[in-house]
Amino acid sequence: MQSPALRILVWNLKRPDHRRLAAVADVVATQGVDLLIAQEACAWHKDALVDHLGGVAAFTPAFPRHDGWEGHLLWRRQPGTRQDGDGDAGPVQRGPVQRLALGGWPWPRVAQIFRLWPGGPVAAGVQLSHPPGAQRRQLAILAGHHPMLIAGDCNLVGRLRLPGYRDVTPATGSFRLGPVRLRLDRVLLRNDCGGVAVDHLPHQGLSDHDALLALQLRIS
Repeated sequence: MQSPALRILVWNLKRPDHRRLAAVADVVATQGVDLLIAQEACAWHKDALVDHLGGVAAFTPAFPRHDGWEGHLLWRRQPGTRQDGDGDAGPVQRGPVQRLALGGWPWPRVAQIFRLWPGGPVAAGVQLSHPPGAQRRQLAILAGHHPMLIAGDCNLVGRLRLPGYRDVTPATGSFRLGPVRLRLDRVLLRNDCGGVAVDHLPHQGLSDHDALLALQLRIS
């Protein structure tokens, strides 16, 4: 049985206010996104985004010591509400969302763990710590749970090496620091996963990070 094809948007939203969140919702709708994997979101964004777009959403605090302050936002399109050029209905449905403790310093981090669709492969939405040593330990914890997809703000500048995974992020960076573009945001696929095309989507002033749009992800 062939797996559904998903359009996944990965984006550090930088805690948007109501105006910017409405504009983010417009981007999600315009791009025909099935799954939004967002970082630096707030708890109230969950209901607000559903008000704009329908579907279902889940918020997971990124820092265990500061519940509700900032975290991961997962939005899923309701099944049958996307019509693309082939008339294909979006396959995404409600599924469980869990926390995975990653540790880290000075603030321990939590990843958001979920299934891409009911009974489907596991994925992880992340925002890693800044120190490189902490990032390596957090990635090792994630890899130990064998998610098919790891996506989010990895706060990594250089090459990312994680056994069993390949980095499919575009070479051009998603975050601008003066004249330099940094590849802070990443999409990692387990090596036994099928192909995916990942493009940058300019932030248009809605964040300080460009989004990553994974097109037609299929699991082999």
